[in-house]
Amino acid sequence: MVCLIGKSELINEVKILIEKVAPLDVQVLITGETGTGKDLAARIIHEKSLRRTGPFVPVNCGAIPDSLLESALFGHEKGAFTGATGRVKGFFEEAFGGTLFLDEISEGSLSLQTALLRVLQEEVFFKVGSTRQHRADCRIIAATNKDLRLEVSRGKFREDLYFRLNIFEIRMPPLRDRKQDVFDLSQYYLKKLSNKYKKEIKGISKEVQRIFRSYHWPGNVRELFHVLERAVIVESSPILSPYSLPKYLQDKIVDQAKVGGDKDGYNGTNDDVLYHLPILEAKRVFEKRYLERLLQKTKGNVSVAATIAGIRRQNLYRKLEQLNIEPAKFRKKARR
Repeated sequence: MVCLIGKSELINEVKILIEKVAPLDVQVLITGETGTGKDLAARIIHEKSLRRTGPFVPVNCGAIPDSLLESALFGHEKGAFTGATGRVKGFFEEAFGGTLFLDEISEGSLSLQTALLRVLQEEVFFKVGSTRQHRADCRIIAATNKDLRLEVSRGKFREDLYFRLNIFEIRMPPLRDRKQDVFDLSQYYLKKLSNKYKKEIKGISKEVQRIFRSYHWPGNVRELFHVLERAVIVESSPILSPYSLPKYLQDKIVDQAKVGGDKDGYNGTNDDVLYHLPILEAKRVFEKRYLERLLQKTKGNVSVAATIAGIRRQNLYRKLEQLNIEPAKFRKKARR
């Protein structure tokens, strides 16, 4: 069974609301930013509901063109239109006895909104090419990353449909507002991803934890998952290190260790910051700044930089790749 990970006050409030509404056969509107787990919350509501033995049918409302709207929602009979070679079920029929999850409901056209409203009001529908009524026996859960009240005021969302859907609202909090859950989420995903990619990664370094806590996570839980997936694929040690993270997160280590600047635009390393890092992380920070400084001085010439550093050019290229340093960037700076 799926579950919401975290112990923060905000996520606990969501869990309480889900427990209250799940057994009741009423519409639910789940709101929140992209990547906060609205689809996960919808599935949990379904699994805790009286309809849990029925199907859970997710629908991306923004992906249904008006030309296919009726057929997609209600299905069609054989011969209903050119190319209709057989009987096809629509979303409402597929979700019979279960839950129909209308994801990104705010992206649906006004035609889609009108069709949905009609079914919610009458609880029946007609398949395209048929005169026989079918009962719409499914629970509706809708989700959006927009403010539907604002969309109503702009004329982009039907007010009557909004009130039909918004019987019970659950707002998913952004990850930046529940930072204390980042570690639990990371551990949970790390275990799943390690199994998926057959890696033996047992934990996360303290520096990665610090980066995760300080980062604002605009992509929310979804971004955290993708960051960890990339890191698990790249990491070769049992502990997840900062240098398996995407470059924009790796740079946060160096940003914490910068002070001032010299005439070449080089930012030195802040000793106070280094002394608060584990020795391996301090070594990586120093190496990155040292090699960047070296490439600035040699105008991006790796051969000359390797000679000064006293290592083979191939080894220097390997080190630059590990530290996400691009020599070409320094050559461009030199030409300017």
